[in-house]
Amino acid sequence: MDQELARLNSEAARLAVQFVNGQPRAFHRLVLLFAPRVMRIVRKLVSGYHDGEDLYNEIWLKVAQNLHKYDPALPFHSWLYRIASNSCIDFLRKKREIVLEDEQLLLHVHKHPAETVKSPERFLVEKETHTELTALMDNLNETDRLILTLRFVEGMSYEEIGSIVGMNKNTVGTRLFRARKQLKELLEKHREERRMADAAY
Repeated sequence: MDQELARLNSEAARLAVQFVNGQPRAFHRLVLLFAPRVMRIVRKLVSGYHDGEDLYNEIWLKVAQNLHKYDPALPFHSWLYRIASNSCIDFLRKKREIVLEDEQLLLHVHKHPAETVKSPERFLVEKETHTELTALMDNLNETDRLILTLRFVEGMSYEEIGSIVGMNKNTVGTRLFRARKQLKELLEKHREERRMADAAY
């Protein structure tokens, strides 16, 4: 855990206790601490501005309703992300929509290092692949999509992801490997189908 996140967790624990003890203004300050991180996860998982806003507000409402259950001795961000992840999974199961926009995932799927300077041709190829991957993400189940997002968007460790989704780190690693493999196979199949369609004309 980096120093900034440790500082946020410490401050959040203090504010959580204040809120539970009857200081409503503490909750507003608590939201300000983690609002960018929660919104970033929501934006990566949910397509549609209004859907994202509704889900974001729903997450914080659940936090307020359950803050009395939070143990200040534990990292606040893990507890918060667990609520956020469950809300996102519930939403995705209903909407079946996902957007994952992250260059690290793109690079990992193709297993090539980042280039310092990209040619226009290279940029267009990567942009096209990025678009294809975004569309193909809907073929993964909700938990795998969430694990990918926490890993490649939030940069969380296997242990942190496991504490949020209720898995040990080995299971998280296995799910990540399978999800990346499935995405790559889906991408290859999609491109082959497109080549065959183009050849028919």
